[in-house]
Amino acid sequence: MSCSYSQFEFIEEIFKEISSAQLNHMKLSVAKCLVGIDTRVNDVINRCLDIKSNDVRIVGIFGLPGVGKTTIAKVIFNKIHYCFDGSSFLDNVSEKSRTNDGVIQLQETLCYEILGYQNLKVGSLSKGINVTIERLHRKRILMVLDNVEKLDEIEFFLENYDRFTSGSRIIITTRDKHLLDTLTKNIHVMYYEVKELNKHEAHKLFCHEAFGRNNFKEDYSELVNQFINYAKGLPLVLKIIGADLYGSKKHEWKSALDKYKRIPKGNIQKTLKISYDGLDQTQQGIFLDIACFLKGFRKDQVVDILRSINNHNPYYDIKRLIDKCLIIVIEDNKLSMHDLIQQMGWEIVRQESPELIEKRSRLLCYEDAPEILIENTGSNEIRGITVCLPKPKNMKLNLGKMRNLKYLKVHNVICEGLESLPNGLRLLDWNEFPLSSLPSAFEPKNLVVLNMRQSHIKLDEHFERCRFGTLIYMDLSYCKNITKVPDLSLISPNIKELDFEACINLVEVHQSVGLLEELISWDLSGCQNLRIIPRNLKLKSLKKIYFDDCESLEQGTEALFSSTGYLIALQTLFVSLKNVKEVPSSISNLKNLSFLCMDYCDNFPKAMDTPDCFPKLEVFGFRYSNITTLPEINIIFPKLKVLAFHHCWNLREIPMLPPHLEGLYIEGCSSLDSQSRRRLLSQLGETFGLPQNMVCSRGSLHQDSVLEKCSTSDLADDGFQFDLFLLGSKIPKWFNHQSVGSSVSFSVSSESLAFAFCVALKIEPMDIVANRFETFLCSFYIFFNGYKEKLVSWEFFLDSSSFMSFHYRSNSSFDGIVLEDCNNVELLCEVSDYDPKKAKITIERCGAHVACICPSRNPAVDKMAYIRIHESLRVSSDENLKMFLRGVANQNLIKFSKTHNS
Repeated sequence: MSCSYSQFEFIEEIFKEISSAQLNHMKLSVAKCLVGIDTRVNDVINRCLDIKSNDVRIVGIFGLPGVGKTTIAKVIFNKIHYCFDGSSFLDNVSEKSRTNDGVIQLQETLCYEILGYQNLKVGSLSKGINVTIERLHRKRILMVLDNVEKLDEIEFFLENYDRFTSGSRIIITTRDKHLLDTLTKNIHVMYYEVKELNKHEAHKLFCHEAFGRNNFKEDYSELVNQFINYAKGLPLVLKIIGADLYGSKKHEWKSALDKYKRIPKGNIQKTLKISYDGLDQTQQGIFLDIACFLKGFRKDQVVDILRSINNHNPYYDIKRLIDKCLIIVIEDNKLSMHDLIQQMGWEIVRQESPELIEKRSRLLCYEDAPEILIENTGSNEIRGITVCLPKPKNMKLNLGKMRNLKYLKVHNVICEGLESLPNGLRLLDWNEFPLSSLPSAFEPKNLVVLNMRQSHIKLDEHFERCRFGTLIYMDLSYCKNITKVPDLSLISPNIKELDFEACINLVEVHQSVGLLEELISWDLSGCQNLRIIPRNLKLKSLKKIYFDDCESLEQGTEALFSSTGYLIALQTLFVSLKNVKEVPSSISNLKNLSFLCMDYCDNFPKAMDTPDCFPKLEVFGFRYSNITTLPEINIIFPKLKVLAFHHCWNLREIPMLPPHLEGLYIEGCSSLDSQSRRRLLSQLGETFGLPQNMVCSRGSLHQDSVLEKCSTSDLADDGFQFDLFLLGSKIPKWFNHQSVGSSVSFSVSSESLAFAFCVALKIEPMDIVANRFETFLCSFYIFFNGYKEKLVSWEFFLDSSSFMSFHYRSNSSFDGIVLEDCNNVELLCEVSDYDPKKAKITIERCGAHVACICPSRNPAVDKMAYIRIHESLRVSSDENLKMFLRGVANQNLIKFSKTHNS
């Protein structure tokens, strides 16, 4: 009996070991509907993990709360855990690490899942470290540490990192990129930032949650798009809201949307707020200031404002917000944040006092101004105010009691009287300020930013008496009442940026402005009556200067050129050469120049016709000029990325383009003949490898002599795009999809979405003549399987005539879009933002050049077209192109045979 019992125990132990091993290889539970996950998972596996490599590697997955970090880690774990001797997924590490018992539990789980020791007890924290490391370093392991917030939560797992067996992989998910930065002191870490879902992916996930499988209701389309726009690609938000709306009526959807916009759903707010809770008090205050007042401001402006308020440099605090994915830095170095993160900040402020608005630290008024702004019932607790009304409203603001006010942003308020402003203001942002003068009692001794675009302000005696000692940024553009800029060396000696753009009645700028040592940017463009500027420009800090469209200014260019020895930091220059006979050789002193635009130039300046004149030049433009030819700019400016010609009436030809060019813009250059335009198109076709014999099965093979030869491009496919604007209205025949009107459609396979898009526009002036500064907006959109995404927008002058706009997109510029076997694509052009009384704009034709798989309309004709491709390949000299086209032909002939011979 005992022998039999012993055999039973032995078998039972074996069974336990087998069960333990099977458990180790059981897949983790993930949601059934995982949209957009494959692209992200494969990216991590192939680019970061590289499981075939024998090194020990850590991959950090970081991103916004609710963006899908844990889900991605689980799917990766399920796909690759069998490649390792042992694997363990430790979830909610941060929460479990708050107690010693929790840490011990994590270690025991790790040993159990990797080593199979179900009854192992490590006993204590210190003993656990030794037991865990000693037994793990003998195996090639996969370990996932999910939701880590602090370094000390995982230090014991990574101690003796160098003792892990070759080929081991450790994945860490976190909201805090800084945690990964800290690890890199002693360990090589690969980073992967999880991006939000694109609109196509978001639409698919939301509809699955809101309607169930294949039950999408077309009449809900507009509401669906509004919810997708609200969620901004966060999977967690899309799932929560979609599930919440499941089975609801349309009027309930509308009600829910209105409520979400005002007050975020509790579990969404709770999830998003986790990163905020991990900040210290100063960082929380900075986050709320950015969310309420400073989103969209440049980082340097935000730093200067916060430094003035908090009396210390906030670089570290801002970096913490970036590391925690609460804010991001976008184009032009501006700070931004996800809309729901911003709403989370607003909700934190609202919760300070849900009922009494005057008890809140920050007031946000987007519908109407509360009584406390009118009746002087505010308090010192209020730190900032935004009053941004939907339409202009007459009212009297009374801010006398708000002595602690640091931020004031006002829009659409017509103030009948303003007795005072708080002297502690750091930001005064009031577009269309209705008064001619600041309040006489206002002492702006702490002001850092003054923005009063399109205002009635005058720089009068009171302004001259003010002392803006801390003022750094002044934007008074489009202010028609300004006639003279006074002595700023006394008023604002530390000013860095001055913007007087389009102050059309400005006549004189005081000589002191030419001696402001801190001045970095100075804009006088469009000051049509400006006559007097400083004779000496000793501005060694100046990086940007705009002197264009100053028609009455005759001595300005001479003052500029005579001061080039001082302008050693200058990077951007807009200048008019009207009445300038010859550009002096001293212009070559501007060695840091990267952006140059010249107006009214009779000839290409000889002083610039030499290699290395501007070694860093990337953007070069001519406007309203009589130049006829250009030197070899590809040799003179080899780093040039953008080349532009606007109303260069006599320009006849453009030589070989620089090798790194990304944009060529030609407007109103009527002497550029068709042969020159064809040569440009030919060069572009060669650069990007656009074959002339591309075929679409909807119609016949298109051929054109525009491209004498086609070659595959050696250009790196790194999200590349290119834009070209030319006079004319005839789309080249080698664009294999063409249509009348504003859109063109085609189908592509999962192999490629690269395309060139061409639009022909016609502009006809109306009875009311537009001035030369008036513009319109031209936008290109892609409808990918029915979902709209903006590709690019460009601003054109209304004085243009008929012209064509080309836009090229490489394959990798669509990273993140999951292609199906057959993808229906529509490219659309829209024009907007112009006065139809001044011009009629017609989109005449559209064309696309793309490798398509459009369904056949005429099988017999199509078969002949494919055969013609094979025939043309026999005499082709380009082997790479030959292989490409033959592959297309073979693939389509097979499809043709299967379809029509079955």
